[in-house]
Amino acid sequence: MFEKLLILINSQKVKWLGRFAYYFLILLLLFFMYGFNDASAGSYIYNDF
Repeated sequence: MFEKLLILINSQKVKWLGRFAYYFLILLLLFFMYGFNDASAGSYIYNDF
């Protein structure tokens, strides 16, 4: 049983899916942190130039 689990963990597909999920979660976190600004969130940096 343990050997089958090790084979599954070392599979290229599982590693790819793990990396995809990791970076996708980071992307979603950044989107939710910086993506929802309304008009009261402050001025855009280039408006003052």
